Amino acid sequence: MSSIPPTAIRIVLVEPEGRMNFGQVLRLSRNFGIDDICVVNPKFDIHDHEVVEFAAGGSVLLEKVRVVDELGKCLEGVDISICTTSIAGSPDDPLRQAVSPRAIRWLVPPGSKIALVFGRESVGLTRSELSTCSLVSTLITPSDYNVLNLSHAVALYLYEVLGPTESLVVGERCAGDYMEIVVSYIEKLGSAYGMSRDEVASLKHILNKAALTKVECRVLYKFLKSALATYSKLAKLVSTPSENSGEHVQETNSSS
Repeated sequence: MSSIPPTAIRIVLVEPEGRMNFGQVLRLSRNFGIDDICVVNPKFDIHDHEVVEFAAGGSVLLEKVRVVDELGKCLEGVDISICTTSIAGSPDDPLRQAVSPRAIRWLVPPGSKIALVFGRESVGLTRSELSTCSLVSTLITPSDYNVLNLSHAVALYLYEVLGPTESLVVGERCAGDYMEIVVSYIEKLGSAYGMSRDEVASLKHILNKAALTKVECRVLYKFLKSALATYSKLAKLVSTPSENSGEHVQETNSSS
């Protein structure tokens, strides 16, 4: 058995609103050996005395916290990003088809840099933010109320993600540049067929749930590349007659 090392994890907090919660996240990060923390537009001074108080021994991590103005900057250098949400599983919403926290350690290719993305305490992550992530995840609780306190959610995710695991497949996993190329073709085809942003994001999530090997990735790449080339040829064939027809009408009009 192997496990994901703490150094592979980046905690991303989007517009955190509570000093106490942020301090407790720092304390949890120290507990789990994580020192890569990125914060998007915090709504308070991260060095506030209340943050330091609730961080306790985790306050030493404050000097390593990176503060940025947009989520994309926190995802730079990351191989796979996991956006968390309390709203998931709706049969009518392709964007929010989520995986459990425990499933993450099975789905992520070995050696990946992973961002765990947590939203605002008040409203969570926007749909646009969810669509940027490789996967969407939610915590299932026995009751119908699964909205956890931010620091409690972080604790549960760290505990589950950093647990021991075995590989889901035999062979080298598809990751990094290979996965980025396949995703780029999915985005191009999705755009060509007029799919919505949420539908294209859903296809990306499906791809990351599939736990593909590098060989399977190459096969999928070949298929997607051929499909896009075929679509482009058909699009040209469809557009050519209308262009010629227009020229014919113009000639007819001029001759009359």
